[in-house]
Amino acid sequence: MKKNKFSVTNPEELNKHLQHTSPFTWIILGAVTVLLLGFFVWSFLFKLPIKIVGDATISGGQVTLNISKTDLNKLKAEQAVYVSDKEGKILSFDEDGQPVVSNFDLEDGTYTYKIVYNKRPIEFLIGK
Repeated sequence: MKKNKFSVTNPEELNKHLQHTSPFTWIILGAVTVLLLGFFVWSFLFKLPIKIVGDATISGGQVTLNISKTDLNKLKAEQAVYVSDKEGKILSFDEDGQPVVSNFDLEDGTYTYKIVYNKRPIEFLIGK
């Protein structure tokens, strides 16, 4: 039977197989741990601004935002909406889930809207 190079037949042979870890290895391990811990603390405490940009149509004082369904899920009432650099807000949502936006003092036409909301970086990782 062939002897395995890591097999130990008596307790004295244990010392032969033990390896010492150098201080440099512990420093690297500590630095990586501190960086990972710092990243997770940052991702829970801080928020990143996220912008939703698209076309808004104004007709007869009514504002219609052309917005995707995925972006609709990110909106809530009282959230600020900027149309052509004028500020308004989302008043509510209609039965189709589309936002009802406050009136803007603009002529009928198509404008660019911008909605900014904040999101924690950890929410990107966990899929919220």
